[in-house]
Amino acid sequence: MEFVGFQHSFPVFLLSLIWLGTILLIWWSYSKETILDSKIRFGLSLLRTLSVSILFLLVFNPIFFNSDLQKSPQNLMVLLDSSESMSLNKGDYKGASTYSSVLDELQQLEQQLNIDWYQFGNFVRPSSSIDSISLIDSDSRLTQAIQQVQALKKDFQGVLLVSDGIHNSTIDASIEAELTGLPFYVVAMGDTNGVQDASIVDVQRNSLGYLNTYHEFSVSIQVDGYANEQLTLSMSDLMGNVLESTTLEVTTSGQRIVHIFRVYLKEIGLQSFRFSIEALENEWTLMNNELRTSVQVIDDQIDVVHIAYQVHPDVRMIRNIVSTNPQMRLHTVTLQRDGSYLETDLDEDLVADVVIIHGEPWVDILELTEKIGLELSSMPMVYLHIPSPIKSRLLNSSVWDPMNNWFDNSVGRFQLTASNNETLPPVNANSLASSRHPIIADIPRLTESTPSLSGILSPPLSLYDPIINARYVGNQEVYPTIQVQQFNSSRTVLVSHWNWYLFYQSSRNQLRQYVDQLFSNMIYWVNSNPNEDNIQISTSRTTYSVNESVQFNATLLNDSGQPENDASVEILIYEHDSMHAVLRSDDILETQMSTYNAPKYKYEQTDLRSNIQLTPSGSGEYTGTIDIDEEGIFSYDAIVRKNGTEVTRNSGQFIVQKSNDEFVVTSRNNLLLQRIATETDGFFVEYNDIELLRDTMRTTGLYETVDILVEEYFYPVQEVFWFFIVLILLGLEWFGRKRYGLL
Repeated sequence: MEFVGFQHSFPVFLLSLIWLGTILLIWWSYSKETILDSKIRFGLSLLRTLSVSILFLLVFNPIFFNSDLQKSPQNLMVLLDSSESMSLNKGDYKGASTYSSVLDELQQLEQQLNIDWYQFGNFVRPSSSIDSISLIDSDSRLTQAIQQVQALKKDFQGVLLVSDGIHNSTIDASIEAELTGLPFYVVAMGDTNGVQDASIVDVQRNSLGYLNTYHEFSVSIQVDGYANEQLTLSMSDLMGNVLESTTLEVTTSGQRIVHIFRVYLKEIGLQSFRFSIEALENEWTLMNNELRTSVQVIDDQIDVVHIAYQVHPDVRMIRNIVSTNPQMRLHTVTLQRDGSYLETDLDEDLVADVVIIHGEPWVDILELTEKIGLELSSMPMVYLHIPSPIKSRLLNSSVWDPMNNWFDNSVGRFQLTASNNETLPPVNANSLASSRHPIIADIPRLTESTPSLSGILSPPLSLYDPIINARYVGNQEVYPTIQVQQFNSSRTVLVSHWNWYLFYQSSRNQLRQYVDQLFSNMIYWVNSNPNEDNIQISTSRTTYSVNESVQFNATLLNDSGQPENDASVEILIYEHDSMHAVLRSDDILETQMSTYNAPKYKYEQTDLRSNIQLTPSGSGEYTGTIDIDEEGIFSYDAIVRKNGTEVTRNSGQFIVQKSNDEFVVTSRNNLLLQRIATETDGFFVEYNDIELLRDTMRTTGLYETVDILVEEYFYPVQEVFWFFIVLILLGLEWFGRKRYGLL
């Protein structure tokens, strides 16, 4: 053992001076006791000096270090597959019974090795007792389990993998295993024989649907052992009513068939659909013959009123973008020179969420408000400028301030390119802590020259934020192309350039996508409530498998758009009595931003199942998970509190249902398991040959002990022994003083 040093926060000089002064005081006080013999005075002084010195040394906190080489068994990590596919009875493999026998044999390895047991399925977790392993996980995350080995590889000399190799990840697990640098000893479970089976592999769909629109479901089917046969595929709703059924031709064994269903969404809320294959003759299992999925159906179409003051290709472009977007409903108003409408069937009860004014107005806004029955001055608005051939200064038009000066400004040609399509950070956007404004989110980045735009030579307007700039061809000066303003809950977008139709008609897909996404984002942004951008609470998905953790995510910002890290987010989870129960869309999605707004919904026929508190993770992010082990439709109520006061609440739904992912493929993936063993210099055995595995571990030296350097730091201050010594020394001094009459 060697001395390392001291660890304390006191000045050494000061402590040494105090110690020396204390010692001198002790000896001086005893030198005054002349009635005692000098040896007695020396002994009593020495006792007190030793006790005080030990205390001062402990205050200095001395540290000692010791290292030693010790013989130890090698460390082995065991990864046990706990997915449902491991429980299949197929051939000689008898599911959980065979698995249990294999684990009993593997436990004997603990006599020769230090073993850490881990299970992997829906997630990776340590296993304190392999006797309690349950084969119920609906997923087999083999790749994530091997990545866990990478994080801990310094502590292990080898890995024992017990699995059938059936997993859903597209990442090659053998590459991840090779990166660990450790040998993998693989025990292959399950059976490799082919079977006659038809299974639904996957259903692709958009998880969000809109009321009174068609929704597509792409169903993938795997058929083995049924060449030149027919199968019946059906789609039904939550109550079992068949919505559509079709007969599919199977031409070859092992064929993958994709069929598309188109369903008209007629109800609002979280809708669950069941896809099923009618049982075939001698089919090995029916567990993978059906699959459920869900769609959140909302009545969230944006009513867009597009008012055009003239005919222009840009007008046609905007109307085409809006009319082809399933989330938008287009209403057109085209004013002619005589003040009449071009439309003959104009809706008298016109409804608008967003108004687009296209072209320089030649009818006063107050007059237009009277004509179409909408209070245009207070509505979310997008103004797209096109110069009017009629020079008519509008009166009583405070709505058009401050861009009235646009109507007399000069016009020039502008260019958007990769280098000058720069964006400026929004000042008043309150946009979820993103440096990019929502209007330009997800639009393709321009990489080549673009068609020229015409535009106004005007500097940025006061109180407006430039979002996209363009460069004037004449002198290369930069002018704003799109500007935005947000005032309380009202938003406005001004576009001072035109001829965007040249992008829309381009042969380059990038340019067409650019204008489509750009103008769609404008409508989304002006339509949304600025306050709603600050509170985002939802589950990571709307559909979960049984025994899979449901994850909640929340993002909270304050009124200034800054992350809110000291709020409280509580999730109340309700269980519906019936799988058919659904909430209205506006109840699910609408956020009440004031404590004075009581929740609009009441959960009917539901019971409060549980509640959880989300944990802050920084930057205004909050997360939490809960495990639900039964099927059903569940509602949640998310309550945000600040300083004990409720700020807002959000609500939604999710479905928990059984998954057949682990039964789609039933044959052991020998190729993958052998590749993992070979590429890591490990060894591959089947489940019924564990003795060969033990022999291999012995011959490869895994059973040999290794020298482990054990390093230990010793802190005397942490040992009670020294304080007992001080008490004994002070006790002896006390008895001595009492004996000689000094007390």
